[in-house]
Order: sequence, then structure tokens, then C-alpha cells
Amino acid sequence: MKLAAVLLGVLDNKLILTKRAANLRSFTGHICLPGGKFDDSDDSLVATAMREFQEEVYFIGNISPCFCMLPEYSLISGHVVYPIIARLEGKISGVNISEVDKLIYLDLDELNNKKFIIHPNYPLIKHNRCFTHNGELIWGITAHILFTYKQNYINYFRRNI
Repeated sequence: MKLAAVLLGVLDNKLILTKRAANLRSFTGHICLPGGKFDDSDDSLVATAMREFQEEVYFIGNISPCFCMLPEYSLISGHVVYPIIARLEGKISGVNISEVDKLIYLDLDELNNKKFIIHPNYPLIKHNRCFTHNGELIWGITAHILFTYKQNYINYFRRNI
């Protein structure tokens, strides 16, 4: 089984998303949660999510993992993806331009049921939710994770900020 982890990092009540660089082999230009494949050097999936986040986003400060959500299976990549929720305390100084085209800051208050729709091109697939944020389409497993678990982590961060 192939494993991967993504970081739902919240900084100042905003979720950090990335737009993948145009030169990458897969998911070029997609909006996604920072993350990637489990590596043999990682001692846990939490370590994977944190390592991948720091490879993609130049973050100075503390990353405090809070909890891991249930895994989601990606039919396209064949990975079991573990969403890791983390509080970020610090600042972002830039991105790794070889992996990330740009950062997207999504206010947690924007994640509501009205924002999500069924993707018109993929209504029958499991990860069929999508929404638009600042002109960018967020869909696939990223939108599915945000739609499925939004209330859990929004409530968590509201109680614990």
C-alpha cells in the first residue's frame, strides 16, 4: 500500500493551500494541500506531512500537529492519503518555486456548504466536490477532504485559538 500525507496547516485562521508548479510531472497547476508520499526516512505520517510542507512552503516558526483525520484513498495516484491538521505559529517567507506556483490563503470562515458544488465534469466520481476561491478551482481529493472534514477542524480551531 502506498502512503501519503497532507498538512491542513492553519495560520491566523487561514488554511494554507498551494498551486502546483507547471513543471511537475503530475497534478500540474492544481490547487492542493501541501503534502506528498511517505518516505522511508519519515518516522510517521505526521513527519511526512510536516516534511513535505516545509519542502514546499518556506515557513519560519512552529508547526504543532493537532490530529489526523481518517485516510482517503486517491484513485488517481493510488495512495492512501492521511490529512494531518496542524496549527502554524510563525510566518511564511516564500515558496519552493520548483514545486509551488503560488500560495493560497483560505479563511476558515469561507468553508461552508454553500461554497461547494458537484464538479460538472465529474459528477459520478467519489471526489466530485469543487469550489472556486479567488478565481481558482479547488477540486478532487483536496476539495473532498475540505468538504468532508471542514466542520471538525473549524470547530477545533475556533475552540483552541
